[in-house]
Amino acid sequence: MNIQVNKFRWILMVVLLGIISELINSCTEKLVKKDDEKPGVAVLLVDTDRSMGKISKNVYGQFLEHINHSVVDGLYAEQVRGQGFEGKDFEDYWDTFSEDGNVNIEDVNFKNGEKSVRIKVNNGTAGIRQGRFYIKNGCRYNGSMWLKPEEGSVSVSLKIKGSEGKNITEKTLETSGNDWQEVPYSFTADTTDTMASIQISATGNGSVLFDYISMMLEDARENGMLRPDLFKALDDLKPAFIRWPGGSYASVYKWKDGIGPQVSRKYHPNEIWGGYSDYYGFGTEEFMGLCKKLGADPLIVLPATTTNPEAVQYAIDWVHYLLDPATTEWGKQRAANGHPEPYDVPYVQIDNEPMNHGLSPDQYAEIVNIYGSRIRKIVPEVKIVACGQKRSNDMNWSEKIVDIAGDNFDILGCHNYEYEPDKYKAGVRRIEEYLVKLRNYILKSGHPDIKIAILEWNLSRTYDWRAGMHAAGSLISYEKLGSELEFSCPALLMRNTSDDPTWTAWIYHDHVSWFPGGGYVVEKLFREHYAEIQYASTSGTFKEVEDPFKNYIDNISQFKPVDWRPGTVDAIATGSADGKRIVIKAVNYEGIKNTLITRIQGSKVPEKVTVKIYTIQTDKNEKASLVEPNKIKPVESSMPYGKDMKITLAPYSVMVLKIVAK
Repeated sequence: MNIQVNKFRWILMVVLLGIISELINSCTEKLVKKDDEKPGVAVLLVDTDRSMGKISKNVYGQFLEHINHSVVDGLYAEQVRGQGFEGKDFEDYWDTFSEDGNVNIEDVNFKNGEKSVRIKVNNGTAGIRQGRFYIKNGCRYNGSMWLKPEEGSVSVSLKIKGSEGKNITEKTLETSGNDWQEVPYSFTADTTDTMASIQISATGNGSVLFDYISMMLEDARENGMLRPDLFKALDDLKPAFIRWPGGSYASVYKWKDGIGPQVSRKYHPNEIWGGYSDYYGFGTEEFMGLCKKLGADPLIVLPATTTNPEAVQYAIDWVHYLLDPATTEWGKQRAANGHPEPYDVPYVQIDNEPMNHGLSPDQYAEIVNIYGSRIRKIVPEVKIVACGQKRSNDMNWSEKIVDIAGDNFDILGCHNYEYEPDKYKAGVRRIEEYLVKLRNYILKSGHPDIKIAILEWNLSRTYDWRAGMHAAGSLISYEKLGSELEFSCPALLMRNTSDDPTWTAWIYHDHVSWFPGGGYVVEKLFREHYAEIQYASTSGTFKEVEDPFKNYIDNISQFKPVDWRPGTVDAIATGSADGKRIVIKAVNYEGIKNTLITRIQGSKVPEKVTVKIYTIQTDKNEKASLVEPNKIKPVESSMPYGKDMKITLAPYSVMVLKIVAK
């Protein structure tokens, strides 16, 4: 009996000790948490007579890869999907109907295609239809299709039908003879319908072949074949340059199949990003036209995964096509396609992420030496970009490329993804540290003039407000690097909402509208307030004290700052070259208020100014949507100006403060 009682007492004691331990740990955690959640102070001293260097506008570039319908069924304005019936397009995108007739896909050589649709009717009607067309009231649309009457007497018509079955327009498509012929059509919509359909039918007795059907907004076709709302979304970012066509897609892109008339281009399903249909309607001419409309420099990424002479020549031919005078073989071809003068292409990149193809750094360095030396001979003034590390801890890759191939390139392009959403602030520190290491290695190497570029970066697994704060920290970090950084561009730029959600983007769209990811809103705000002179930057916060200006600035040589906490606030001060504008950008990563104190001094400080503040603040998990596209947006306010300013940074916020001379 006593043994049982003693055993019970021991068990009870162990349980009680466990409970007490848990209570102590809980109280300790709460005390630590409470202490960590005390507001802090970030200090930014701005002296306009002391510059930290210049910031290139190329920090604000963009990267347009053919991925997740960013181009096809996205920025490229063609509304017909599977327009040439190649591959599985007929079954994927088209429905058939018939009454005393039939519709079949046939092996027929047409232009660069191998399949066409044959409609046969026996005193009846048959045809094809496709849904999910956005038709907007008052807008004019045009297009065409290719027809080849084969036998008998057949009347061909096109209908645009509303989602409730009512005709929006109906057109008879006139043909003559029995050869392939392009038959145009146009109409003005008198209603708006987001789920209209196109229907092409043959009536009578006989047969006819169909191929390559197109429909766009007339204004879009006349202005670069770009979807207007997505073009404006891109234009609002004011990209300094655009990298194209990839990404991983660049390694498989067949540029020669994407020049000349659209109907003569070749079908290539996008196997690397989902296998969806692509008739290369958006090719070299369209991309260069996009850059011209945006006022952005093009960065062309060559396919370069091997030293095979034929593959090397294929890529080098593209350089000739872009940059040769009109008197050469490829210059003449470019002129025949509507552009006699050589294009202005300041940057050419040698492939993308070569490690994805099983290449070692030594093997890729050999590729850079072969391609780079060839490019140098053709266009010595072009800056050549080589691929640096894909992961921040792979310094060995970048170091070897610099050492082995440094004579044959000018810029080392790295990729800086943060894959864990909750590391939205820690990832900024990690990436910045390795960029500083890489910069220092290059400066001490035998090729100290090589510059760094960040060709892909993002909080890549979420587009909520954490991605916005990560974008703010990243852009501040890139601005801090100054002239050592040649350029940067985030990824992805745009994508369809229905595609694989793994890789997040700046712009999300369906076939009707779009909404911004968290990173888009921040980069747009920062780009609008770009200023080229770097004055000062700060990172982290100290403990709040009485009279922070006296202690943290006036008496800083004697005052002992305490409770410094990293990963709380990042901020940078920049100014315009004419001295009339000072800009402070800041991000508060925390769920509590922090304070930014700044003193502005120097001979270039204007006497009479206005001060505007633009703040984006929301819950860290908040996100926009097609239903609420403006869920996350900046709010404008103002404050009095003084050489000493105390700025409250709201929880989870990004802020831009602009001081402008009157």
